[in-house]
Amino acid sequence: MKKRFFSLVFMVFICLHYYTQTDSVYYGDPAKDTIRKPRQEKNRDWLDKVTYGGNFQLSFGTYTNIYLAPTIGYTPFKRFNFGVGFIYNYVSINYSGYGRFEQTIYGGTSYARYYFGESFFAQAQFDHLLQPNVFNYNNPKEKVWVDYFLVGGGYRQMIGKNAALVTSIMVNLTPTSLSLYPNPIFQIGFVGGF
Repeated sequence: MKKRFFSLVFMVFICLHYYTQTDSVYYGDPAKDTIRKPRQEKNRDWLDKVTYGGNFQLSFGTYTNIYLAPTIGYTPFKRFNFGVGFIYNYVSINYSGYGRFEQTIYGGTSYARYYFGESFFAQAQFDHLLQPNVFNYNNPKEKVWVDYFLVGGGYRQMIGKNAALVTSIMVNLTPTSLSLYPNPIFQIGFVGGF
């Protein structure tokens, strides 16, 4: 009987050293999630309504002109687009023996454009430019801020799904003696979207 008792105790101790499969359901341990959850897509619908574009001109030589006017806009409704931008214009003219004339003009621009159909549009534009004061003969480097309020219309020619060439004719409604814009103003530009 003693032999059986010791054999039984010995067997129990040996069995305690072996581990069997443990199921977390019985012990309440949370099971690890091995399935990856897909990433939620970010809402990028607003990006489809963002536009970019502008105008630029480059010419080099006796007459050098660098004109950059990038814009960024937003289309809250199908036919309405508004935006803001920056204007930079550098002009240098070499008068062969009489010297060189240079001027830099820069400032901000904003616009609102309404489309009639797919191609034609009406536009209002406001430019606020820091430019030379051509009437100050004592200090030719003096600069003044001049406002331009332009209205007009134009045509948009699509050149892809999200890009177009834009031509417009604008009229300066606030001409002054300091105005650099002629009347009317003919513009060619580019508009794109994301």
